[in-house]
Amino acid sequence: MKRIVIIACWISVILVGVFLRFDQLAKRPLHADEATGARITAARMESGDYRFDPIHYHGPLLSGLAMPLCRWNGESAWQNLTKKSLRLGPAIAGSLLLLAPLLWRRRFGDLPLLLAAALMATSPLLVYYSRMFIHESLLVFFGMMVLITLIRFPRYGVPGLLLGLMFATKETFAISVIAWMGAAVIIASENRQKLDRQTCLTFWKNYRASICVSLVLAALSSFYFYTDGFRQLQGAIDAVRTYFVYKTVDGHGKPFAYYFQLLAFPMKSGGLWWFGTPIVILALTSFANSFHRDSKSPAVIRFIAYSTLGHFAIYSLISYKTPWLACLPWAHVCLLAGFGVAEFSHHRLPMKAALSLLIGICLVSQFIQTRRAIGRFASDQRNPFAYVPTRNDIETLGPWLEKLRLTAPQISQEPIAVVGSDYWPLPWYLRSFKKIGYWPDAPNDLSSRTIVFAMPQAAETVSASLENTHASLPRSLRAEVPLMMYVRNDIWKLWMESDQ
Repeated sequence: MKRIVIIACWISVILVGVFLRFDQLAKRPLHADEATGARITAARMESGDYRFDPIHYHGPLLSGLAMPLCRWNGESAWQNLTKKSLRLGPAIAGSLLLLAPLLWRRRFGDLPLLLAAALMATSPLLVYYSRMFIHESLLVFFGMMVLITLIRFPRYGVPGLLLGLMFATKETFAISVIAWMGAAVIIASENRQKLDRQTCLTFWKNYRASICVSLVLAALSSFYFYTDGFRQLQGAIDAVRTYFVYKTVDGHGKPFAYYFQLLAFPMKSGGLWWFGTPIVILALTSFANSFHRDSKSPAVIRFIAYSTLGHFAIYSLISYKTPWLACLPWAHVCLLAGFGVAEFSHHRLPMKAALSLLIGICLVSQFIQTRRAIGRFASDQRNPFAYVPTRNDIETLGPWLEKLRLTAPQISQEPIAVVGSDYWPLPWYLRSFKKIGYWPDAPNDLSSRTIVFAMPQAAETVSASLENTHASLPRSLRAEVPLMMYVRNDIWKLWMESDQ
C-alpha cells in the first residue's frame, strides 16, 4: 500500500507539472526574444546552414532541437511557424526536469525528492519560462541533470555529455561550473582532515578515466552543435570567443538585491501578492539540519546550498539581470528545500505539524501564483515574471491585416515599412507579408508605402511626413512601447467602405 501511495504521488506531481507547462501553450503573445529565436530557427531550416553569432545570440541547441519539432508539425519556413511548435521543446524540457529527482530517490528516499519535484512542478518562475521559446528551460534541465548525475552516476562520462549540452545551450553554463567548483572547494575544506594524500590518490585512480571521458564528451557534444555537425569549424572558435565579444542590450541593469526581491521577499504588484518565501525557509531549514550530527548526506546538502549561493552571488554581481537568469539557481533552491523533510520521521509531532503546514503553504501558494502567472497575467506588467511582455493587442494585428489585404489586394504588391529600432516581435506578426522594409530612419519615399509602422523614437518624424497621406492608428507592441500604424488614405477609404 505504501508503495502504491508513493507511485501515485509521483504520478500526480508529474501530471500537475506537465499540465501547467502545456495548458494553452500558444495563447500568450510571442515575446521579443522568442521572435528572434524563431527567426534563427526559420533561417536554419530554409538555408540548411548555420553559423553561430558570438556577439548577439546564445547557443545553437535551442533552434537545433526546435527544427525537428517544427517539421514534425509540417512547418519549415518563417511564414508557417507557430507558437505551439516553437514552445514544445522548452515545455518538454521543463517536464523532464520533474523526472530528474527520481534518479536520487533510492539514495536519499522518496519524501525529500518528491517534495523537490513538487516544488519544481508548481514553481511560477520555472513554469513560466518552460512555456517560452528561450534557452533557459533547456539550461535548467541539463544543469540539474549534471548536478544529479555527477553525484549519482559519475562514471561513463554522462555528466560530461550533459555539461557539453549545457554549453551548447547557453554560454552562461560557465557560471554554473564556477558555482559548482566553488562549492566543491568549500566542501573539501570542511573535510580537509579526511583528505590526506592517499585518499586523493585513490580518488584519482578510481575516477580518472571517468573524468577524462567526461571532458572529451563535453567538448565533442558542445562543438558538434556550435560547428553545425562539424561543418563550420569556425563555430568552435566563436564558442570561446563569445566570452570576449558578446554584447548585451542596454536597459537591463538591476540592483544587487534584484533576485532576492523577486524570489525571496514578498512583493505586492497590482494588488496581488507574489512570493517564494516559504521555499526559502525550507531551504534554509535543510541547510541548518545538515550540521546536525545525525544528518544523512550532509556533504551533498551543503554542496547544493553552496552551489545555490554561488549562482546567486555571481548573477547578482552582474548588472545585467532578467528573471529567467534565476531559473537554474532557483531549481537548486527547490532541490535543497526538498531535503528540508529528509529527517521528517525523526521529528517530534509539533515539528512535523509545522513542516507539514509550511509545505502546504509552499505548494498551494505556488500553484495559485503559477496559474495567475500563465493565465490572466501572462503578458501583464503586474506579473513580475513577465519581463518586458508583449501586449495582447498585437495578437489582433495579423488577422486584421489579412482582412485589410482582402479588401485591398494591392497591399501584397507594395512593401510595408517599419521605421525605427527595437521593433521585435513585430516581424513575427508581419511574417505573412514578403515585402517588408526595415529602416532606422524614414526613407524618402515613405508616403508611397501602403502601410507604415513607426517605433516611438521615429513616431514624431513619421507622423509629420504622413500627415496628409495616411490615416494613423495607435497600437501597442510591448510594455511601455507604443506602436503607431499608418494606412495610406486610398487603402483606408476602401476599408471604411467595405463591410468587414
